[in-house]
Amino acid sequence: MTTTTLLLITADPSQPLAWHAYRYAKAFMQHTQEEDTVSPAKLAIFFYADAANTANGLRWQSADRADLTQLWSQFSAAYQQRLPVCVSTALTRGVTDEDNAARHRLQTNNLAAGFELVGLGELVEQMALATKVIRF
Repeated sequence: MTTTTLLLITADPSQPLAWHAYRYAKAFMQHTQEEDTVSPAKLAIFFYADAANTANGLRWQSADRADLTQLWSQFSAAYQQRLPVCVSTALTRGVTDEDNAARHRLQTNNLAAGFELVGLGELVEQMALATKVIRF
């Protein structure tokens, strides 16, 4: 039986918990790749509330600190991992994709690579399928 862990990330990217979530996800995927099982554990991720700020492609980070948005984008590409973000909480925080920018007559989009805006129905589905939910 395949187990699924859902990371429900609600912490703003400036908070230590947001960094813990990233490190947990990275360690999870590295461990999963090392395992030699028929049905490896799966990881689902969902960004909600202040964590939607993580998906802002216009976030700037000084050179002396790592860029959490960029790290998540690289994580998504490296592991072919979806990074769904609640569309309502993202729009409220000024984060949008092309479709929503056009729909709401916003000047531009700023959704970082690897992230996607989705409805809360996706979170409900992920919670229903998850064996374990960890909130950061």
